[in-house]
Amino acid sequence: MELLGSVLAIWMFCGFLLAAILAMLCRGFGKATEMNTEFLANMGFFWSILPVGIFAASGYFPFLDLSDLAPFAYVLGVIPLAVIMTQRTTPDHAPPIFGHDRQGRVAVFACTPHEVLTTLLYSLLAFMVCTIFLWDELYR
Repeated sequence: MELLGSVLAIWMFCGFLLAAILAMLCRGFGKATEMNTEFLANMGFFWSILPVGIFAASGYFPFLDLSDLAPFAYVLGVIPLAVIMTQRTTPDHAPPIFGHDRQGRVAVFACTPHEVLTTLLYSLLAFMVCTIFLWDELYR
């Protein structure tokens, strides 16, 4: 399966959207651990994006062509999320998806709206930076 042109742009957009959701889940669920939530959000985000780029770049080396596995590498961001879930202490910290926490604040993926907006803008910035390097491929 070769990703070219608009198909590549769609795969990239969906991948970055999935990475943003995984980053928010890692941040929200990570609040009940002793680890830095920003670090956990970055791990969830980059573990979803970097393996895809590595697998896709292997297509340039015929002896090590794993580019067919690139779309499946987006789900590797679940690995830090699984580690976080094993290290969580009390699950009553915040609701897992939508709702309010114990102080009545709105929570989306166990994150405040400020954290959700920050993660989405960060994802948009990373997506724009990546598309700069693919303009020749995307808009040919």
